[in-house]
Amino acid sequence: MAAETVQERERFVTWREMAPVIGWAIGVMALTVLPYLWAISRAAPDQQFQGFLWGVDEGNVYLQWMRQASEGRVLLRNQYTTMPQNPHFLNVFLLVLGRVMAWTGLPGGIVFHIARLLGGIVLLVMIYLLAALLSRSKAVRWGALALASLSAGFGWLAAAWASTVPDHLPPPLRPPDYAPLPPQTWQVQPEAFTFLSLLLNPLFVWSMALICAVLIGAVLTLERKSFGWAAVTGVLMLVIGNVHGYDVLVLHATIVTFAALAVVRGEIRLAHAAALYLVIFAIGLPSVAWAWWTAQQDPAYLQKINTPTLSPRVRDMAAGYGLVLLLALPGAWYALRHWRTDPRLMLPVCWAATNAVLIYAVKPVAAPEFHWEPLFAFQRKMAEGLHIPLCVLAAVALVQVIAPALQSKRRAEERARSPLLITLAVVLSLPSNALFVADCLHNVATNNLEYLRYLQPPMYLTFDEVRGMEALATRAGEDDVVLCSSFTGNYIPPRAACLVFAGHWAETLHFGEAVDFVGEFLLPGRSPEVLRAALDAAGADYVFYGPYEALLAQQMMLASENEPPEDPAAEFREATRGFLTPIFARGDVTVYSYSPDAPVFEAPVVPMTAAPDDPSTEE
Repeated sequence: MAAETVQERERFVTWREMAPVIGWAIGVMALTVLPYLWAISRAAPDQQFQGFLWGVDEGNVYLQWMRQASEGRVLLRNQYTTMPQNPHFLNVFLLVLGRVMAWTGLPGGIVFHIARLLGGIVLLVMIYLLAALLSRSKAVRWGALALASLSAGFGWLAAAWASTVPDHLPPPLRPPDYAPLPPQTWQVQPEAFTFLSLLLNPLFVWSMALICAVLIGAVLTLERKSFGWAAVTGVLMLVIGNVHGYDVLVLHATIVTFAALAVVRGEIRLAHAAALYLVIFAIGLPSVAWAWWTAQQDPAYLQKINTPTLSPRVRDMAAGYGLVLLLALPGAWYALRHWRTDPRLMLPVCWAATNAVLIYAVKPVAAPEFHWEPLFAFQRKMAEGLHIPLCVLAAVALVQVIAPALQSKRRAEERARSPLLITLAVVLSLPSNALFVADCLHNVATNNLEYLRYLQPPMYLTFDEVRGMEALATRAGEDDVVLCSSFTGNYIPPRAACLVFAGHWAETLHFGEAVDFVGEFLLPGRSPEVLRAALDAAGADYVFYGPYEALLAQQMMLASENEPPEDPAAEFREATRGFLTPIFARGDVTVYSYSPDAPVFEAPVVPMTAAPDDPSTEE
């Protein structure tokens, strides 16, 4: 860029301009608090809200690592599998949250949401700063911020369409911005939409804020031809490579593409651009190298991260961005037409284009017959932040394409046209987010009842369940194994250092087999010998038997077309007398300690499925 233009944009935003932006960010994050306050107020006298409106199983994984960090652990381990592991997972963000827990004495859930609120404010400010770097127009800046804060896609329309289709047929569209209640249910993708991340997950909002910071640094590096800015950008890349390494691939692809355009435009020589990029790459490399080395050191960790999380179909993803994507297309066209006079606007084009390519990249596979496979098992995760460049381009379209096309001779009307267009776009793209929050509140009111069939844990626990888990925390060691339903098992690692046999769809290796094993173990009518053999096969040291274990026992009996016992907990207690010793009993919760050397009466043994996490059963 010409030196004169750089000087004009040296201060691309002022503190005076940022004051209302910060106010907006605080207001948006305050809105995200309201559903949580409602959930807390809905708790029954014997219940405690556990802090998650959606994705309970994922949230507890973060709390598990935060608790480990609060106890001084640096290399974090997976407590949701009993397979041998060699933990080398290190995440600076989780370590910091864990240390905050240790310093303040606050529970993990409180620290989690403080980080979410602060991170949300930082993210919205960074989105505005990025938009301010890219455009002189304050209308574009505010349009990008408003759309990023509140918009979603056509998921609400797809849900209405799906409700007209017979239950035995799949829905025509499954956009990732909104998943309706059963039976029309599909996978929501919070990291791909800014509002959902603001509402749900601090890791997403902080990593997206880092994405914006890296790209701001990359633009300034190229424009100023500064190795100092390259070093700053490299440090940011180092941090995000550790915090959320999936984003690094998109960032490098975006920076390289944008730098190539600067070279073509004659703004910087190829050798100079390559040297600047090499600095960014070299400084950021250690976090990626550590992640790769970590995976090689721990086969269990490698197997977990290779769990397929594939991208939605292209048409589903397009519908998920909806109006924002439709507006981004003319915004990209405007940027392409003006890329020589206003080259910064090409950054969101490069970002969106390279991101779209990566989340659908494939590779050829020759055996057993030639076919195409996704290039990355974690495809879906790389959509994080894609909403942001689309919102910037949509704002460009509203302000610099559509508003001028509707020009009026009256200047007052012309000045008001852009805000009206932005407001209309936000209102039209808001319904999916509103419905998502409404469905979350419905699930809170039913304690996630409709999602139990998908093995999603409840949102409330009874105080007896919480105290039972706390009792485990005081007795169970790091190598001890707890056998229980996955509903309960998901909640134990955030509170106790022990391992659980089944607790998470991805963290528990061979999760389906583990769930089946627990179901067979809890099936009423099993002889003491069979139950004891199952405990030995699972390597269990403790059994947690609460309301969800009793529910699972009843459902197993109904599935086998047998009448469930009136009190499955009492039958289990009687069948295990002599080798399971209660260490905690209150209400409908009993925590047992297993004594493998205790004598047991002989009886015919009914074989059970082999424990999937028993190393001796691995091929």
